[in-house]
Amino acid sequence: MLNQKLEKADPLTVELAGYISSETNRLSALVTRFLDFARPLHADLTAQDITAVLDRALNDVAMVRKDAAIRVEKDYAAGLPTVPLDESLCQQAFVNIVQNAYDAMGSAGGSLRVSARRTQSGERSGVEIRIEDTGPGIPAELREQIFNPFVTTKKTGVGLGLSIVSKIIDGHHGSIRIEGSSEAAAGVKTGARFVIFFPATASATASAAESAHLVIS
Repeated sequence: MLNQKLEKADPLTVELAGYISSETNRLSALVTRFLDFARPLHADLTAQDITAVLDRALNDVAMVRKDAAIRVEKDYAAGLPTVPLDESLCQQAFVNIVQNAYDAMGSAGGSLRVSARRTQSGERSGVEIRIEDTGPGIPAELREQIFNPFVTTKKTGVGLGLSIVSKIIDGHHGSIRIEGSSEAAAGVKTGARFVIFFPATASATASAAESAHLVIS
């Protein structure tokens, strides 16, 4: 409303009104982050194709960050089991991670590698998602703390994004950790790799076990 009323005002007034508008939007986003973190998590889990949810998150970020020189590389294994997911919450978690990757690589651009494969975590079978960037990475001493509230590597961040991600993954009975990228391990580049595990649906696990039994027999 302020911008509309000042359409014919002098340029300085219009510029100042723009600052007010952008800061209001920033504060609104910040309050939303606090509310997302504080409110109880009620995950409505239904069997889903997790790569479809991941693709939607990648597309959402790419649409907003059209100016970013980021190359996205996907490697999805065939025949992945379905996963009990709350589609909206899971997509939000992926969006937060992908946005962080875009921010880390910045205007210089880079590569975002996303993979999905069947895996085993203890006695649970499921799907492992890896999201790996070529940004500056996260120091080893911060990797255990980065999911805690108000811990951030960003100058302007408040440290709630990854806390919300961790809360969502916990609500899916999964796990998440951060590693250095494969290039960093080889001494070529730095970067961060998020490794996320989602347990498969009971029917998918039983089907896989039955198939394995038939093969062994």
